[in-house]
Order: sequence, then structure tokens, then C-alpha cells
Amino acid sequence: MKALLRSIYHRLPPPLCYGPLFSPTLMALQDSEHWDEDRLIRYQVSKLRTMLHHCALHVPYYSRLFRKIGFDPETFRAPSYLAVLPFLDKDTIRANLPDLLADNLTPNQRIYFTTGGTMGQPLGLYNMRHSGGRERAFIFTQWARVGFQSSDRRAMLMGWPVSKQRHWRYDHLERAVIFSNFHMTQDNVARYSDVMRRKKLVFLHCYPSAVVDFIRHLKELSIEPPRFRAILGASENLYPGQKEFIESFMGARLFSWYGHSENVVLAAQCEVSNFYHIFPQYSATEVIREDGQPAEKEGEVGELVGTSFDNFAMPLIRYRTGDWAVIGPTRCACGRNYRLLKETRGRWRQEMLVGKLDNLISMTAINLHTDVFDNVQQLQFYQREKGRVELRLKRKPEYTDRDSQRILAALEEKMGDTMDISLVFPDEIPLMPRGKFRFIVREFDLSNMVAGEVPLEKPSR
Repeated sequence: MKALLRSIYHRLPPPLCYGPLFSPTLMALQDSEHWDEDRLIRYQVSKLRTMLHHCALHVPYYSRLFRKIGFDPETFRAPSYLAVLPFLDKDTIRANLPDLLADNLTPNQRIYFTTGGTMGQPLGLYNMRHSGGRERAFIFTQWARVGFQSSDRRAMLMGWPVSKQRHWRYDHLERAVIFSNFHMTQDNVARYSDVMRRKKLVFLHCYPSAVVDFIRHLKELSIEPPRFRAILGASENLYPGQKEFIESFMGARLFSWYGHSENVVLAAQCEVSNFYHIFPQYSATEVIREDGQPAEKEGEVGELVGTSFDNFAMPLIRYRTGDWAVIGPTRCACGRNYRLLKETRGRWRQEMLVGKLDNLISMTAINLHTDVFDNVQQLQFYQREKGRVELRLKRKPEYTDRDSQRILAALEEKMGDTMDISLVFPDEIPLMPRGKFRFIVREFDLSNMVAGEVPLEKPSR
């Protein structure tokens, strides 16, 4: 009965089935999209002052903290005033979870969820029960920049559970046909492509690694790709060369955005550029350099730090995301007065190899998009100790020893004598539990290492 009622409910128009916050948030975003900079700042100050007052009165962790450092929310006048407060990291959350919950909200008013976590350590968090409608309104607003409407049906290729028999299913709430990227065989990809065409799905919502794998199978099968208005790439880093590879084969724009489960930063590309526009209505976002100072000039690199506007159940104030970004120019041709990022790097330190000299080697610097990998279907770097890495290669039938020699030579040219590289050839390279693919799997953390940072390279456009 629950399944039947859920199916009927999810067939209702989006404003009805996405919860009470969906429509008000959508209308507010449409109204504020082209506010001037002063009005956006006034809005942020109002939201932050309300949240900080709530924290002082109802969140034990922050009540103690504010008293300890002498912080009074009444004195709050500008987003820059957040700098007097300490950062909040994942270890602090784990150690203080009960005290980070608001004492004026009941358990029925909040929901519990976990993030994917780093180094095998998921993080448990809480949000307001109806926060999903607000989140969806923001996502739909950014997708609208490339023509998406809430009634449009899309294909999803991003690790959701599906039927074990045919590996795809229709989801009424998402208004999407969900395809399993855990089962990307040639036979299944041919079926996926046929279903996408027959059902006339308008957008492809996917992990970038999943659509790359999808394309490789289509090319090997000589199958023309299904046609979409745009490809909505989500939840993974977008590496140089991937965008061009995907767009040239699929014949559609790859639209990318940055977000995460903690809901403290959201940024998306627009209709006229590939810069990421930080939503000022979503949260207060800072970009903090390694020396602790704000990154402000174009090209500077820093960690993304966010402060909740609407999560009164478990406010996250100056939360360190562990993700990094490159500051963009001051203006975009689209006319929105949003802060711009040239590039985002989700869990940037995860995407690093560590050399013998504690040097960090980025995936961007390695550059996987060269012809030495033409006979490789999939690859992954697996590192157990610094200075040594295992490169796992899933080979195509035409792969030979000559390919191994060329790959090793190319990597040694990049990494020099700071890395010992060995090649292994598994039949399959598994996805992560949530269906994402990781180019680098590392069995040790970098948080306590002192190492020279490798700057993010300029993203390809």
C-alpha cells in the first residue's frame, strides 16, 4: 500500500509532490536572480543574523563557543564578520554531534543522513525534514539555465538502485528513467541507448565518469548516441579533456555544478560561460587559502567553507568542506551578481598521489587524455604508501606490451623519480559504494602531512 500510494503521490505536479518549500523557494530564486550586489549582501546579512541568534539560544555547542570567544550575534553587520568564528571540521562534528542539534526542534522536525565520507569514514548529519524541496528548487533553477523544466523527463546514470533483471527503471518522483552504471556492459549499454531514444528523454543526468564509460561502449559498438538538450554532470570532478570528449561525441553541452550532501555551498555554470556561479541565496560561502586568509584575486586557490542559511536542525557555521576551488573573474556576461569560480575540485586532496619527497601530484597534472591510453578501457591509481603506486588497467583486446611501455614512459616523464609505478590488469575495477568512480584510491590520509601543494591548473574551456 505504501508503494502504491507513493507512486500515486509522486505523479502529482511538482509543486505538490516536492514538499512545502519547493514552490516558495523557486519563486524567491526567480525574483532574486538579478538583484544588485548590495541587495544580495543585505539578504545574506539578514539570513546569517537569524541563524547566529538561533545558534546562540538553541544550539549548545555554539552557545558555549560564543560565550568563550565573546561573540554577540547582535554585533553582526556583514558576511565578513564570520571571520571571528573558528572553522568547523568533520572531526569536531563527530565529537560534538548531540550538542550541535538545536534543542527547540523535535526529532520529527529533522532528518538524519550520511555523507559518502573520506578515507572510509562516513559523516552523520541532520537537516530540516522538508529541506529536500528547497534543495530541489535550487537544482531546478540552475538547470533552467540550459532549458530544463520541472516537467521534463531525463535519463539518470549515477549509481541508483535498479531492477536486477533489466538494470533500469522509471522513478515517478524524479520523473526520470534510472539506469545502473554498475552494469555497463556492451549489451546493457546498447539497451540503455535504445530505451533513451524510445522514451524521448530530454536530459542526461549523470556522473562524468559514467557518461565517459557509456560513450566508450557506444563507440566500440558503432552506435550513434541518444540526443539530449544538455548533459547534467554531477557529483564528481570534471577533468581537463573530459568535457570536450563528452560534448564532441554526444553533441550536447555538458553543464556542470558543484554541491554536496552537507548543503553549505552550491555553485553552477550558466548559459553563457563555464564559470561556476556561487548561489548567494543558498549559504554564505568563503574560499580560504592555506594560510587562513580569504582567496579574493582571480586565479587564487582555496578551500570552500560554507555557513548554513536554513538548516536550523543542525547549523553548520564556517564548515570546512575539504573541497578546493580557483577564484574566477569579477563579472560574467550573464549579468548575475554572483561570485565566480574558474574551477572546483571535490575532495581535492583525495585526487592526489604522494611522491617519495611528500610531493603531491594532481590528476590534472598527470593528464590522462593522451593517446597512450587508447587501448585502455578504464584505469585507476591505487596507493598504499607514498612514493609507490599501483596503476590498475582494464585492457581492451588490442592492448599489447607496447602500450605498457608507452604508459610507463609517459607517467615517468610526468612524475620523474619520485614515484615507483607498477601495472596490474584486473578484469574489473569496482565502483565506490554510491556508484561513483575514483581515479585515485589512497589508503592513507593527507591531513597531517606537510607537503608542497600542487596548484590547480587552468581548466580547459
